[in-house]
Amino acid sequence: MDRTDGFLAINGTRQNLDLQDLKISPISREWTYYFVNVRRIDSNFWYDSKTNKFILDVKFENNGIELKGRCEGCWTKRSKDDRAPDVNWGNPQILRFTLKPIVYQRSVSFKVEDVEMLGKLVGRGFGDLIPTLTRGINKVVRTEMIRVFTTDVTKRLFNDAMRLLLKSNNSVAANSVSLTSSSLRICK
Repeated sequence: MDRTDGFLAINGTRQNLDLQDLKISPISREWTYYFVNVRRIDSNFWYDSKTNKFILDVKFENNGIELKGRCEGCWTKRSKDDRAPDVNWGNPQILRFTLKPIVYQRSVSFKVEDVEMLGKLVGRGFGDLIPTLTRGINKVVRTEMIRVFTTDVTKRLFNDAMRLLLKSNNSVAANSVSLTSSSLRICK
C-alpha cells in the first residue's frame, strides 16, 4: 500500500490505487505523511449480523516504519525529514471497511460507509508527545480510504466480482438490493 505501488485486486483484476499524501497540522506547521513498507498479508470478508453490514478486514504485515512524515515547509532536507515524526502502526494492523451493498450498472457492488484503523498508532521520537498527531492521521487515513474506495473504478471491481456470482445463480440484472438479517436480496 505504498503510494507508488498500492493496488486492489479482486478475482484477478488489478487496479492501482491513487493514494494521496496525507496532510495534517498537529502543531503550527502542516506535515505530510505517506505509507511505506505496508504490505497486505491477509483479507477477511464477512457479514456482521449485529450491524447488518458486510465487513472487509485487510491485515498488513509489520515491517518497519508504516507512515513516513515530512515537513514540506521546512528549509533544509534534514529538517524536512526530522521535523515531522514518523508513525508506527502496531498490531493488529487491520483496515476495517464497512460495506453496504448497492446496485451498480444493473448488478451489485458495495459502497464503503466507514473505514477504521485497528491497531495503535505511535509517533516516533517526540511524536509520542503530540496526541493530536495520531488522531489526525487516523482521521485523514479514514477520509483517504473512503475517497479511494468510492471511486467508479472500485465499484466496478466489486461489481465485476459480484456479476460472476449472480450469473452462476441466474440473476444477472439487478434493480434493487437490500440486506436482511439472513440474506442479500436482489430484485430484478
